[in-house]
Amino acid sequence: MRINEIATKQVIGVAADDSLRAAGKHLADDEIGALIVFDSTGEAGILSERDLTRAVADGVDLDETRVEEYMTESPVHLDEKASVDEAIRAMTEYGIRHVAVSRGGGVIGMISARDVLAVVNRMDVPLGQ
Repeated sequence: MRINEIATKQVIGVAADDSLRAAGKHLADDEIGALIVFDSTGEAGILSERDLTRAVADGVDLDETRVEEYMTESPVHLDEKASVDEAIRAMTEYGIRHVAVSRGGGVIGMISARDVLAVVNRMDVPLGQ
């Protein structure tokens, strides 16, 4: 199975200079675990629930602190034609729960560990088939 079959088909993002509170509101309202971060040059990184939790633990002002201060730069990308097995390997290798899905160098969606688990739960055959 290919990741483009289960990945989100839209990119939900925030600006690098948005506040962490605004980003947290997007995460909560859209019921997602990560956002693609954009700056004036394009994709700048990813902000996950873990990143936001780290900011809260650091005691920063969520209204004054910018997303770019806590985002993860250079997020892991996989081509849309990558297999679910490849997504699992990437998540395991890098200790992450979200992978950006790309087509022609641009982000077209996101796949999460939750998406992968839903597929594994439905399958009766090995993931590579």
